[in-house]
Amino acid sequence: MTKEFLDKIENTNKELESLNKRLFKIENKENTVVTDSVQKSSSRYPYMKHNCVVEGVEVPKNRNLKHKYRKLIKSKKYKLEKLRLQLEYELNYVKEAEIRDIIRYRYNDNKTWIQIMFLMKYNNEDTARKKIKRFLEKK
Repeated sequence: MTKEFLDKIENTNKELESLNKRLFKIENKENTVVTDSVQKSSSRYPYMKHNCVVEGVEVPKNRNLKHKYRKLIKSKKYKLEKLRLQLEYELNYVKEAEIRDIIRYRYNDNKTWIQIMFLMKYNNEDTARKKIKRFLEKK
């Protein structure tokens, strides 16, 4: 287990959250009503010009965008699950239960350092961060 591996898990998770937010934004985008005026003439004699208003719903430019985002999200979820499985496998070789808990909170449960501080009953948020840093430097 290396810092790069843990960063990879964290970055993949952030990327997945970002994709979910983008998909949510696209799905909840309101359809805009577009109006325009055109000139037409009467169909019978005397063919007089007059203005007509045409209304419609704007067609999204990228119709397949939702599908593409869902596909990306699915692949990122799969990748993240593989990384988390590998993390759990590697955590079996960590002797200290406290370090295992901190790593699980941070990289499996996506907790912030402040949340970990409260969960582990530390006095400040740097304690958990420093323990992980020292553990990774030892390896």
